[in-house]
Amino acid sequence: NPQSAIRNLTDTLLQSPRHGEKWARVWLDAARYSDSNGYEKDLPREQWAWRDWVIAALNRDMPYDQFIIEQIAGDLLPGATQEQVIATGFLRNGMVNEEGAIVPEQFRIEGVFDRMDCVGKAVLGLTLQCAQCHTHK
Repeated sequence: NPQSAIRNLTDTLLQSPRHGEKWARVWLDAARYSDSNGYEKDLPREQWAWRDWVIAALNRDMPYDQFIIEQIAGDLLPGATQEQVIATGFLRNGMVNEEGAIVPEQFRIEGVFDRMDCVGKAVLGLTLQCAQCHTHK
């Protein structure tokens, strides 16, 4: 029976841990995940725990609202678990500048703008760059 075979194959694929790995790539790209800092020194970074959290969340079929809440505010949830704290790695996917001459406050503000831009694009599907300079009242 072809319909039964398709149903069985679909169930098998959805239950595979590879399912989360495949679909995590889409979210990791939208969230600007990288294994390196992204500037001149381009040193390795420790974002693998967040990457693994995304894969596990997709394999558990976590509801989308919970998936987003834990990544934006997992550490602020009452009784936050270690996993929920790791989920906030989403907010740490920006480039890291380790040059000696950086101005710390400028780098901090650039990081805030980058996080706003990433949340806007990945979660809302909107660009928010115009909010850096003016409002749309």
